[in-house]
Amino acid sequence: MKIDFKKEVLKRKDEIIANTQALLKINSELTEYDPKSNTPFGEGINDALHFMLDMAKKDGFDTLNANNYAGHIEMGEGPEFVGMIGHLDVVPAGSNWDYPPYGAEIHDGKIYARGAEDDKGPTMAAYYAMKILLDLDVPLKRRIKLILGTDEETAWRGVNYYFKHFPEQPIYGFIPDADFPLTYSEKGIMSVTVRGKVKPRGLNMFKAGLVSNMVPDVCEVILDDVSLKPKFDDFIKDHGIKGESAIENGNLHLIVHGKSAHGSLPHLGENAAYLMIDFLNHVGFANDFIDLVNLYLHNDLEGRKMGIDHVDEETGSVTVNAGVFDYENGVYKIVINPRYPNGVDPEQFMKKMLVCLGSKGAKVTLDKHQKKLYVDPNDTLVQTLLDVYIRNTGDKDAKPMTTGGGTFARAMENSVAFGPHFPGKPSYIHQRNEYIEVDDLLLSIAIYAEALYELATK
Repeated sequence: MKIDFKKEVLKRKDEIIANTQALLKINSELTEYDPKSNTPFGEGINDALHFMLDMAKKDGFDTLNANNYAGHIEMGEGPEFVGMIGHLDVVPAGSNWDYPPYGAEIHDGKIYARGAEDDKGPTMAAYYAMKILLDLDVPLKRRIKLILGTDEETAWRGVNYYFKHFPEQPIYGFIPDADFPLTYSEKGIMSVTVRGKVKPRGLNMFKAGLVSNMVPDVCEVILDDVSLKPKFDDFIKDHGIKGESAIENGNLHLIVHGKSAHGSLPHLGENAAYLMIDFLNHVGFANDFIDLVNLYLHNDLEGRKMGIDHVDEETGSVTVNAGVFDYENGVYKIVINPRYPNGVDPEQFMKKMLVCLGSKGAKVTLDKHQKKLYVDPNDTLVQTLLDVYIRNTGDKDAKPMTTGGGTFARAMENSVAFGPHFPGKPSYIHQRNEYIEVDDLLLSIAIYAEALYELATK
């Protein structure tokens, strides 16, 4: 059966864009987690889940709602299936967008919205890839299933619940939540929280960041010493840093602005907390909280200060993103997001962090650990997806990749991450002004549809 997948996508262009915009307009940031509630991850995520399930049911798919923790959309029959997982939750929108983060406005051929590329836009692309095969009544040898995740950006409770109750695994799987051509290896990822109490010594507040897997783009500090205001103003001017200062209620309020980035690529951002500490170091300010950050985290994205740095030729280097700083009147919490490549013993890796970060009396806890993913790059799945990508793009030099990012590929067996971000283009995931190009969205659907066709019919 010969199908012009790009032509089939263009037939549905207006419908695809309209439904993608409608999904993106739902604010699906995690607001709460209440396992006793009918909406365990809050109203927004629940609304996004029901939007997808209702649309799929109307279009003729089989659907399943796993108690509002997750769901799936399915077609075909038989014991084997090809699986995909998308996620409907998003990281906090943050500030200073040029367009409303939940407006899903189109400007210059781009849909701007939180989740446009991570991961509601790609989830919709996976859905329409299935819909094309359903509309054309393509005979399948294997079922196709799109699993809808709900808290990928936090603790994976939704997908864990799903596989606990529906444990079957695919013969082939891919996750539309990374880069083309495809990613066959993902670093191990940890979320580590450091808590403690120190003598304030004139530092009343130090806050930066929203979640561990984003580089903080704003840091706010309150100090006793108002005489530091002109020094701060001179410092940010001399260093080309955006910031503000004010004296309020007898205290000095300082704000600096950095640049957000994904926690797997902290070198692409500018950690606002570190910029603020640069100033505090410049004027000789210190307390044990600042000393701890200086000693083990400040301006060190590879973990050298803690002795956890390691470089693997195939899968890259250790990265450490300090994503949350929450200090008030001597009580603090820091949440860091370390990622490790092949060649690292995760137990020893964590022990070193415990020793270092606990050296000033802090309590250090491992909140989450996602182990490494590795699929042989010569595997049939990898080679099939790579061939489909090359046929649709003409990129004959395309090679499978490794990443520091983490996707649901490691939540499902026999799976890799596959698109939707195209090489050589900027990405604004976990940053302000996130967008997906309409043309890229449409091309990714054609690629996913052909990939499903190859994996489910042959």
